[in-house]
Amino acid sequence: MDDLFSLQKGMQGGAIPATRSPKARARAAASSFRAAWTPVQTPDYGELPEPHHSGGGVPAMLRRADAAPSAGRVAVLNPPRSLPLLDLPHLPQPVVDAATAVRQRMHVTTTWDRVLQRGLEALPFTLAAALISTMVWGAYFLPIPLVIMLLGFDLYWAWRSINNGIHAYRGYRAIHATARIDWKQKYDAETVLIPPVNERDVLAWDDVRHLVIIPTYKESIEKLRATIGKLAESEVAREKLLVVLAMEAADAEAPERFLQLRTEFGRSFLAFVGTTHPSDIAGEVRGKSSNEAWAAKQAKALFCDEMGFSLNHLTITSCDADTLFHPRYFSALTYYFAANPKRYRTFWQGPIFYYNNVWDVPAPLRIQNSLGGINHLAKLMRKYTVLFPQSTYSLSMRMCYEVGYWDVDVVPEDWHMFLKCFFELKGEPDVQPILLPVGNDGVRAHSYTRTYWEHYQQARRHAWGCSDIPYAIRQFVRHPEIPFLKRLRRTWSLTENHVLWSSQWFLITGVAANMSAGAWGGFLGLHPFASDNIPEWFLTASHYILMPCMIPLIVMIGLDMMMRPTRPRHWKMWLYPVQFAQWLLMAPITLFFTAMPALDAQVRLALGRRLEYKVTEKA
Repeated sequence: MDDLFSLQKGMQGGAIPATRSPKARARAAASSFRAAWTPVQTPDYGELPEPHHSGGGVPAMLRRADAAPSAGRVAVLNPPRSLPLLDLPHLPQPVVDAATAVRQRMHVTTTWDRVLQRGLEALPFTLAAALISTMVWGAYFLPIPLVIMLLGFDLYWAWRSINNGIHAYRGYRAIHATARIDWKQKYDAETVLIPPVNERDVLAWDDVRHLVIIPTYKESIEKLRATIGKLAESEVAREKLLVVLAMEAADAEAPERFLQLRTEFGRSFLAFVGTTHPSDIAGEVRGKSSNEAWAAKQAKALFCDEMGFSLNHLTITSCDADTLFHPRYFSALTYYFAANPKRYRTFWQGPIFYYNNVWDVPAPLRIQNSLGGINHLAKLMRKYTVLFPQSTYSLSMRMCYEVGYWDVDVVPEDWHMFLKCFFELKGEPDVQPILLPVGNDGVRAHSYTRTYWEHYQQARRHAWGCSDIPYAIRQFVRHPEIPFLKRLRRTWSLTENHVLWSSQWFLITGVAANMSAGAWGGFLGLHPFASDNIPEWFLTASHYILMPCMIPLIVMIGLDMMMRPTRPRHWKMWLYPVQFAQWLLMAPITLFFTAMPALDAQVRLALGRRLEYKVTEKA
């Protein structure tokens, strides 16, 4: 697969003919689906557009978008005033008393409401515990119904696994094809060269701009440099990207890092600004959601209210401090946003792969990183499925503004933001895939052993999304104007995802472990009774139902090996057998780093023990 790379000579073994121009090299690199993981190149500004030039060598100032044509496009080149580090104390903040706002939104105002809320918060763990515990009491009291339930779940799991394998392979081919698309050419062909027969709601390509919010808290400048450097390689970086580095006031060194990054990348974008989120706003939960809400409000005040950008022509992208975008992601987003009549009710999502540092992550933890990315790709490829945005996603600035931005009192912001939009906007929002890979770091702390603890904490924080279940159920009841089945499908999918997250290991791998123990209940101490109640044919039937699941697993392992970035030179060839031996640890790894963090989160929610947002340590 080395032909998929277009790298500078000397970087991970790739090469580009010296006869190619920088622009030609950039186009060739962008056509690879692995372009998100290629090393960041030194910015080559070439001929700067007119707004970058000004008389007497003075850097160009920010200009209003509605200025006279002679003023040119809006651009930023290290403005001499302190604009990039935004300070807008006059901006109205309707969330000063966020705790009161949350109670009003959730209608938790009386004793009965508080009791109901606590009951809903206990629901995820109650359902998961009921499923898991059937393995014990079901064998005693309801052996036949238990067997029927488990065989039914085995059939469901076999179908789901085979379906995943098929769609993962289709997704692998699709991202190859998508990476080769010239999105501007596709837009012109569909809207300019061949005018539509009927009048269509299409935005002009040049009118679309993309606001990118990068929340950061104590990440190293090297990590941020890689993220922003890859963003600068976007095909439309200087024409369309408005980049906001969203810092926290609690991070005293953040402004210094921002100034250094602005010096290095200030010319790479249409605008590059910074915001600082105060740490003393009453009722807020510290984390990505509250930081993004602050940054989005200030960016809207600057770019829309002050500079005149149209709210209807802006998208806003939420990402992480280690996110690496494919160079054509924002070109594709421009096309989809401009051409989609439902642009103001759509989230866009790319498949997320934890490949940025895949060769440096401990081998056992690569299992989850690999399966997570492949499964996400497979899910995006399904035609009939319920999609939620995950971690890195885009939406229209108008929709974000209509719902009041991200909530400031939640930890998991991605699914919650979608649910907020879904219920407040009459069930109209949906998710559209952009099949260009997005790169993220796998967990890698400064020590080998601490990496495992950091991974567990990150998995628990992700599983804290179970806190959205009470919110979704309350919103389900409050919005009868949304069709019943539409509300039910979203709420059911959310609940099913979190309940199976914590219980599926016990229903699939736990049963398999019992088989290997010799008989039903072998490791639970139930063998003498259960073996007399569970039909003998159950083990054989379950074995043959689940056996085909090995085929899609092998397919996904193969896809993972083909899709990873090129092996770095410091990674020795003799370690290759470890890449396959690690899959033998799949059962214990998925128990301790998938099922247990999910149960931990659900127990905390049931007991009312809140989880604070903790930034994962990044080596």
